Amino acid sequence: AMYRAKEQGRNNFQFYTDELNNKVIARMAMEKHLRRALERNEFVLHYQPQVDLRSGRITGMEALIRWNSPELGFVPPDNFIYLAEETGLIVPIGEWVIRTACAQNKAWQDAGLTPLVMAINLSPRQFRQEGLAESIAAIVQDTGLEPRYLELEVIESLVMHDVDSALAILRKLKELGALLTMDDFGTGYSSLSYLKRFPFGKMKIDKSFVRDITSDPDSAAITRAIITMAHSLNLKVIAEGIETEGQLGYLRSQSCDEMQGFYFSRPVTAPEFEKLLREKRQLEIMTDSDRTSEVELLIVDDEAHIITALKRVLNDEGYDILTANSAMEGFELLATNRVGVIVSDLRMPGMNGTEFLSRVKEIYPDIVSIMLSGSADMESLRDAINLGAIFRFMVKPWEDDLLRENITSAFRQHELLNARNNP
Repeated sequence: AMYRAKEQGRNNFQFYTDELNNKVIARMAMEKHLRRALERNEFVLHYQPQVDLRSGRITGMEALIRWNSPELGFVPPDNFIYLAEETGLIVPIGEWVIRTACAQNKAWQDAGLTPLVMAINLSPRQFRQEGLAESIAAIVQDTGLEPRYLELEVIESLVMHDVDSALAILRKLKELGALLTMDDFGTGYSSLSYLKRFPFGKMKIDKSFVRDITSDPDSAAITRAIITMAHSLNLKVIAEGIETEGQLGYLRSQSCDEMQGFYFSRPVTAPEFEKLLREKRQLEIMTDSDRTSEVELLIVDDEAHIITALKRVLNDEGYDILTANSAMEGFELLATNRVGVIVSDLRMPGMNGTEFLSRVKEIYPDIVSIMLSGSADMESLRDAINLGAIFRFMVKPWEDDLLRENITSAFRQHELLNARNNP
């Protein structure tokens, strides 16, 4: 009951129950196995590539610990890292991670592979341990890895907890020659005045922002602000948790420097990672010359026959037409294409046209939108106009000539907005 009360925060109490008793027993069992895991060599490292968004080449990797317990089976990191942190076992485990990762990186270099930067996350307790810099200095000396190929990631909230102490530790690590990255940026409460003092060379955008970056205006705005701010401080930016082409496209459009995520590769074993390197696997990057020179028209409607009818009307107008069956599909296409005008249905499952176009207006202010509806829904029309989301509202069935005229006017409006916002 005491552990449960602590988990729930201050000023609460919990009754002792059989369920809590079972949790305590399970916790004690995991702690017992965790204490033995290091000496039994049950931990293994997986490596997730980090990729340059200009060249598409792998420039580094993050070392991620995995635990295969003979008694418990595969234990996800989220299920044991917190326990290791609480018990202090994270210190010897963390040292093992650094030593193993450095040795592996040096082995790859000795095998003739391109030198890459190995990123390793430092836990709060590990970061505060006495003699951290000296311990890491000894490891790089023992393994023969040059410190410039070691990158240490520190979460934002950790350095802000005790700024002066954190600054002293970071300076020691910087003097050692290691690279420093502020991890999970955007989830804490950093002050710009403090950021300038810390010797970081890179910021990592937290995956919680990347997840909805193509469809949530707030996530998109925060990400744009982080990238702009970091570059103004001469810091590189890496985004983690990239899983879709749309997320990748949006981050590239905002000049993010590097990516990490399942879209390119999941974390893999050392032999699998070596195979990626020997095969010279790259991320396919679409350059500006690969893109169509024409600004595109996007049609979003959940009814296939409506899309077909709209395309038939517009086929001879010379537009490069994209189509989507839902708002979410539309967001993905917007992130990877040069769309100038959208024609969207009002009533769609999942997200209606008013919500879709209002989000589009916030994320892509240059895009001009036309809404279609099967009826003159005055309430929806009022909402869309009040939100500034639409340029024209048309009722189905539409007049072909009026549709063509409205789309022509919408592209003219797009050109004006683009010139005004991008002088």
